[in-house]
Amino acid sequence: MIDRLSVLCFAGTYGLAFLAELARFRVRSAVRWYVAAGLMALGWLVQTAYLANLALKSPMGPVTTAFGSVMVLSWIVALIGLYLMVRSPKPVAVGMFVLPLVLGLVVGAGWFAPRQSDWLDWGGTVAFWGTVHGVFLLAGAVFTCVAFFAGLMYLAQMRRLKAKRPSRTGLALPSLEQSERINRGAITIAFPLLTFGLLIGIVLSLAARGAGAPAATAHVLRWTDPKVLSALLMWLVFAVLLHARFRPAMRGRSMMVLTIVAFAFLVFAWVGVEALRLRTAHGAAPAAERMAPP
Repeated sequence: MIDRLSVLCFAGTYGLAFLAELARFRVRSAVRWYVAAGLMALGWLVQTAYLANLALKSPMGPVTTAFGSVMVLSWIVALIGLYLMVRSPKPVAVGMFVLPLVLGLVVGAGWFAPRQSDWLDWGGTVAFWGTVHGVFLLAGAVFTCVAFFAGLMYLAQMRRLKAKRPSRTGLALPSLEQSERINRGAITIAFPLLTFGLLIGIVLSLAARGAGAPAATAHVLRWTDPKVLSALLMWLVFAVLLHARFRPAMRGRSMMVLTIVAFAFLVFAWVGVEALRLRTAHGAAPAAERMAPP
């Protein structure tokens, strides 16, 4: 009973934040945004304390049950949403889309997911978080593609304007400002998705090295694995790209060129390692699975 009251506490705070977001249709004051962002941050902090308490009670942390895993996932989504709210212009309705998802995950975990019974084996935890890892990376890749195409359109439009060539029928391009705005928004969304996707992958790899992961389900990646190195280099390029937004000298054409470089690193991390036939343990079948007869 006390446990559900704790869940209801931060779920209710997220609900109040969502109501503050809905109030944008009536209230135009900037105070409304600060109320919504403050409530969302408060809900996230209370949920952080709740998950920390769960982690102290369980030696394997809260992710060994369906309830804990979904609750941690909602915590990650709330943090990404809070990040996007802070980084986006105040009129952008980020909370309108993120908060319902967070509430759905919290309510689904709090009232429907099993709390006490662990998943059947370590493979259940790996399967769940492996899926989240893949979804986050895929979503980050999609927004990176959007940023890449916006960068190409920016460079093409810049070249056309410099050459003073009129646009041909059927080949109209967005303005430089529009392409830059699309590029900036896509990179802002892609960065936290790729960050958490990589972090989840790293945590899974580290957990597989521990005593709690049976040899039959352990997917151990070395830090020198080509997949790991290419993914870390990709993340560094994206971090530089995000930081470069705040430097006037790096805006415009320089940002678009850097976006193309980041996209190239993403493509290499996804398919380049396999195309060059570099040896990697990423995605390899478990040892027991490889030894099993067909």
